[in-house]
Amino acid sequence: MSSTTTKAAGKLLAAIACLMPLLPVLLWPGLGILASIALAAIGLAFFKASRKPALAMEWKGRAGSIVLGALVGAGMAWGIANLVRPLVEQWFGKGLNMSGLEQVAGNPLVFVITLAIALGSAIIEEVIFRGYVIGWGAQIFGKGFAPFLMLLSSAVFGWAHMDYGASGAVVTGFAGFVLGTLYLLCGRRLLPCIAAHMTFNLIGTTALYLS
Repeated sequence: MSSTTTKAAGKLLAAIACLMPLLPVLLWPGLGILASIALAAIGLAFFKASRKPALAMEWKGRAGSIVLGALVGAGMAWGIANLVRPLVEQWFGKGLNMSGLEQVAGNPLVFVITLAIALGSAIIEEVIFRGYVIGWGAQIFGKGFAPFLMLLSSAVFGWAHMDYGASGAVVTGFAGFVLGTLYLLCGRRLLPCIAAHMTFNLIGTTALYLS
């Protein structure tokens, strides 16, 4: 087998591995994320070239990355709660399906557990949907392909939250678009997105508790 053929086969395998974590959440919104995590972990373990682009963290320093992310996350929480969510719910004629989360309200123990899950999932989802798919994908397909990968990952990110209903999927897809845009604007660095996502989830979970 020629070196050219070998390189082409290697690139094809890398492309498949890069996009594969999107498949489980497309087929099984909600629980499919567990398979997506496993596939991304396998990809990072077996494709050494995936680690640097997928796990690149800081943008202009750790503190700057965190502060920027926190500001974006807070702005996103306010904008979605006051503008995006009402418009989407009016469009679909129904609100987000929050069944199962009502018990967070006024319950400190459930709040702490839910918050821990929300913060942990923010990190995992950013690594998969932004770092792994967009970051590594930009290396495989070329930097010019990054905006398309961002739109694709944002759409799948929304679909993955279909357990919140159609309104929830659209709202989450919008959040994914904002996070993906932040990721591209920060030179494909994860830390601002992780900080933004964690801030967004912190505000949302706290709002549920206080409600």
